[in-house]
Amino acid sequence: MNDLIIFGATSLARLARYYAEQDMGQKVHAFAVDREYLTEDEFASLPVIEWQEAVRRFPANEVSVFVAVGYRNMRARQAAYQRIRQSGHAMTNIVASSAYVAKDVVMGENNIVMPGVVVEPGVVIGSNNVLWSNATICHDTVIGHHNFIAANTTLGGGVSLGERNFIGFSSVVLQGRRIGDDTLIGAQSLITHDTADLSLYYGSPAKRIRALDADVGVVVADA
Repeated sequence: MNDLIIFGATSLARLARYYAEQDMGQKVHAFAVDREYLTEDEFASLPVIEWQEAVRRFPANEVSVFVAVGYRNMRARQAAYQRIRQSGHAMTNIVASSAYVAKDVVMGENNIVMPGVVVEPGVVIGSNNVLWSNATICHDTVIGHHNFIAANTTLGGGVSLGERNFIGFSSVVLQGRRIGDDTLIGAQSLITHDTADLSLYYGSPAKRIRALDADVGVVVADA
């Protein structure tokens, strides 16, 4: 199915539209948002419409959907994905043409794989993940759902990554390590040991800085 609507009207949504059209030959018809976020009629030269209107205008047998919710709140990313997929629309993966994804990689839905990403053989990737430019996912790593892996990150062979994690720019997770759920890893960190859930790690080698609020999970500020 080559026709697509994108849920969201942010920079990630604009990038998703670019790679979907330029690298995958899909036709993006519109951006869709919830009613309370409908503040403009157009974004990146395409119409912005309320989500329920999008469902009416673009039925599930005609278009697929990509949910483009960014990194600020990992639980919000999960909630948006789970809610939108209930519409019955197929959910697509967007993979830039310059990314290398080995033929035996198993991948769920609603993932975006940016330019220069390398995903080696034996990797399993869940759903609703962002793999930003030039990240390397080494052999036999298992990635869960709703994660954000920032640019130039390396996950060593056999790493286990759970759900709703944010891994900052140019971080490295050594081979065989386990990153559980709701973990925030600061930029340029080196993870040498398994991490605890609901925790912030930073440094090289990384140390646990503090616990995260169990009611909030991972929230990332712009600065």
